[in-house]
Amino acid sequence: MKVRLIFPCPSTAALDRLYTDSFLSRIIWPILGWGKSVVTPPLSLLMLAAVTPTGIDIQLIDERFEDIDFNEKVDLVGITVMTRTASRAYQIADEHRKRGTKVVLGGIHPSVLPHEASLHADAVVIGEGEIIWPQLLDDHKRGRLKQFYRGGHVADLNELPFPRYDIITHPERYSTVKVITASRGCENSCTFCAAFLAVGKRYRTRNVNSVVAELRTTPGKFVIFVDDNLGWDIAYAKELCNALIPLKIKWSAELTLSALEDVELVDLMAKSGCIVLELGFESLSPKVIASIKKQQTNDPGRYRELIRRSHSRGISIIGSFIFGFDEDDLSVFRELNNFIKETCIGMPHLNALLPLPGSPIYRRFERESRLLHKNWEYYEQIPRQAVYQPKQMTPQELFNEYLSILKEIHKTGSFLKRIIGAKTLFTFGTLVTIQYNLQKQSAIKRIIAEKNQYKIIQTMDS
Repeated sequence: MKVRLIFPCPSTAALDRLYTDSFLSRIIWPILGWGKSVVTPPLSLLMLAAVTPTGIDIQLIDERFEDIDFNEKVDLVGITVMTRTASRAYQIADEHRKRGTKVVLGGIHPSVLPHEASLHADAVVIGEGEIIWPQLLDDHKRGRLKQFYRGGHVADLNELPFPRYDIITHPERYSTVKVITASRGCENSCTFCAAFLAVGKRYRTRNVNSVVAELRTTPGKFVIFVDDNLGWDIAYAKELCNALIPLKIKWSAELTLSALEDVELVDLMAKSGCIVLELGFESLSPKVIASIKKQQTNDPGRYRELIRRSHSRGISIIGSFIFGFDEDDLSVFRELNNFIKETCIGMPHLNALLPLPGSPIYRRFERESRLLHKNWEYYEQIPRQAVYQPKQMTPQELFNEYLSILKEIHKTGSFLKRIIGAKTLFTFGTLVTIQYNLQKQSAIKRIIAEKNQYKIIQTMDS
């Protein structure tokens, strides 16, 4: 049996190619040890390949790099689907089904909208796929594929094998950065997030020895932990950091602000090679933090102290902020601009509020008739079209102010001043920070060049 696993790429995701082809990337990335690309392999598909029984031929198609030959004979197609790739995934699925090929859809979007996905698939996987995938393959072989498979959530992550990188036919296309998960789940209940519906709320961790063993199986000295919150269990995070010290690697991860309250943990992260942390500040407003049910301090004064704590240990910060909550008016852009400059956050990750299907905020906006459309292609972090009606500004004002702060924050003079102010100038994270801001500059240029395409839809799609 031949199974084709597909990572779809919508037309709006051309930024990946832009980053790969940039001139400066060919200079900075080799210094960082990233190879010639910042694009990493689709880990979810490599994990499906790992739990696939022997004797099954697996073909990986990553549409970011290659076209799909719909006429090539395969027995089963599996497509991983995020909200922004859903429209393209459905097109791919429909083309295969026209040719009589069975299609399975999985990922976060089908998990939250399984009945929508089932219109384009012979089977839909809800939740994590590793548990149910072997059974699904056996059902297909016997001609009794079910419409829905509830994968649930893997209780013991140590039972999972390592990802199968051997199915990648052109490894040179990808970054040499290692991508790994040490944990799954997030026990936060943020109203703008739907990830817990796919990966579960209960926080589960892998044995530290297993994480280290996986890191030793692949070359490269830079690691990205793609866990939703690596610092949820402080004791585990400390154990992991101690185990990473002998590896002499550089690494980055996303974790909650509250984890930085533990000074010992911050010291261990720095000692074990952490050079970048992504922190979800979300907002400077205590009212917003309370309304979105984010379990963290809502005091901007603490934000400043925790940022200084990281910078003083040579750890650069990716600071994630969201605009467009109901409590936000136009002053939020100026306030955040000033905060980023004052605290010298090197890599601001600025997002327009995105009401993702399955999230509490999506359901509320739907009840209030504030969703402007459901064209999933435009549910992206760099907005080309508004997808909802903000409460204290127009969709056009949200887009214009968002573009304005992006241009200001990522100007070369601006981000260099922040690097100097953070006193992380002679650290490995400085190169990451420079590259991050140069990528943002490229994205902004693309937005401006295609501005006529960035139109605000004012009415609900029929």
